[in-house]
Amino acid sequence: MTRWNVLEIALYGVGDRRRIITFMPDTVNIITGASGTGKSAIIDAIDYCLGSSSCGLPFYVREHATAVAVLWGLGDQHMIVGRRIPRAGKGTEQMFVRSGRKLTLPATGDRLEGATNRDTARTMIERAFGIGDIENPALKDVSKKGRATVRDITPYVFLSADVIISRSNLLHDMNRVEKARDIKATMPFFLGATDQESILAERRLRQLQVGLDRLERDAKLKERSKGKTAERSMALLSQAADIGLAEAPTPDATDQALFSQLYAVTQTDALAVTIREGDDLAVLEVERRGLVRELQAMRERRRSLVLAMREMSGYESAVSGQAHKLGLVKHLKLSDGRCPVCESTNEAGRAAADQIRTSLEVVDHEVLAVDRLRPELADEQIRLDASLAEQTRRLREVEAQITAVIRQRDASGAAATLAHQRALVLGRVHQFLEMTTQDVESVPTNIASLQAEIAALRDRVDPEAKQERLRDAEIVIGNYATEMLSELPSEMPVFRSRLLFQATPKVTIIEPIRRAALALSEIGSDQNYLAIHLALAFSLQKHLADVDAPVPGLIVVDQISRPYYPEGGDEKSLGEMAKDTDRSAMRRIVRFLFDETNRQAGLQVILIEHAFINDDEDYVKAVRGRWTLQTNEKLIPPGWPSRT
Repeated sequence: MTRWNVLEIALYGVGDRRRIITFMPDTVNIITGASGTGKSAIIDAIDYCLGSSSCGLPFYVREHATAVAVLWGLGDQHMIVGRRIPRAGKGTEQMFVRSGRKLTLPATGDRLEGATNRDTARTMIERAFGIGDIENPALKDVSKKGRATVRDITPYVFLSADVIISRSNLLHDMNRVEKARDIKATMPFFLGATDQESILAERRLRQLQVGLDRLERDAKLKERSKGKTAERSMALLSQAADIGLAEAPTPDATDQALFSQLYAVTQTDALAVTIREGDDLAVLEVERRGLVRELQAMRERRRSLVLAMREMSGYESAVSGQAHKLGLVKHLKLSDGRCPVCESTNEAGRAAADQIRTSLEVVDHEVLAVDRLRPELADEQIRLDASLAEQTRRLREVEAQITAVIRQRDASGAAATLAHQRALVLGRVHQFLEMTTQDVESVPTNIASLQAEIAALRDRVDPEAKQERLRDAEIVIGNYATEMLSELPSEMPVFRSRLLFQATPKVTIIEPIRRAALALSEIGSDQNYLAIHLALAFSLQKHLADVDAPVPGLIVVDQISRPYYPEGGDEKSLGEMAKDTDRSAMRRIVRFLFDETNRQAGLQVILIEHAFINDDEDYVKAVRGRWTLQTNEKLIPPGWPSRT
């Protein structure tokens, strides 16, 4: 036994009752029997003892059993995991975990050892299976899904009734949105494409990137807010200056200087000051008109500059084309006095050579001139754009000051006294300072250190290498599954087809005739779905063993005969199947289970089945229980009393 297998499952009832089901490691184990005997609850029992948040055991089991325990084995290493069974509602938070060598299940549920809470129990199971014991305190308050857990192994070990012939549900629990998300997130870890440290690093990287994006957005908002703050500060100071509470702000005043002036206004005795002589509104209006004229001239200059650059670009293209064409004759001997065409010595030839040489020199000078002027014009445009932005900003400030002064004078008409006017302005200044000072004086976050940590995490995660390893795992699993499909009974379009696997997770069937790529939902036929799910389950387990993944070597299969028998009833024989082809298909599937289990070291199969094949020696030897109407044997023995 090279991988963890289930050795025993025990159910405990009232009055020291105990029901044990024994399984053999590294081989196929079969429980056959009638419907309603509790066979499918074997999956629920194992799942419940893997720390599920809810109890999926059926009502009859809850009514008669008080606890359940599973004995896991890996060589002589054992682990017992037990849990109380609630009569109704969700699962209990208390669990029991005990690890050691050659352990045995206790005789009664009261003797289960290692009581602990569910979270701690899951951590202990993860350590035993080999799921890395890694915690990152920075992640705990953000998300419970910081890493792979024992709850993420169930898609690889359970081939339950809602999966085995499903056309939409690829793996156990994938029909639940939150579980589908977890399966996708942790599959690269289990397939060997990444490790727990990388999973945590990826999680941390995503959180830091979100935080950095938020900080950068906040920084931009603060920059915009600061621009507005300067306008509002100047507007308030202009109002204060108009009624003698302050000096008019200078155009080049810094934010800190503006705030200092505003603080000085709040300390002014409104009754003691006198109105300063002069018309600030007229001064501001003169400045506004000058700024408008300057901006008009600058915009006209920029338009001319853009036009010149556009024309220069067209001229450059033409000159470059000429230079390229004339460059073809540079290999001719233009300086030896001969004709460049016939190489004879005559005046006409010398004149032609001089003309070509002169043309080449002119074009070369023009190309150099364009190359020299282009960066100069580009630099000039940058300078002009900066001046435009600065003058536009100042114009907004002046217009805001003018508006503020006009509003102040309009409000003055409603104010009974000068003191009242000053009180209104002082109130506006106080309110503005209270609302903005905290933002302006806040300590900036060190974005550079955050960016450095993100860069370091990216180097550690190496997403390209992870994707290559994941792609390799997908190819390997797809090849395994394709080979296994050929051993299982199927119909077109699955017959002789190729299975492609993606770790999203998803399968695609490439049918052999038209090479059409078919999604799972397009396949049709329960027999085809059975073959696909079996091939995928066993190919995943094969790859998990290859990469030494921390997943038990266990597949629990709930009824491979579903396509061939009607629902319900007692244990069935092959003779009860309607078609010879169905009987032959059933034998091929059973043979596949035994052969593949023998080929994969450490793999254990628990098959829950209606069928009993009495003429198959391997099948008969693998049966661990026949829960039929004749034997009256069930998961919960009929004589057990109900819980009080």
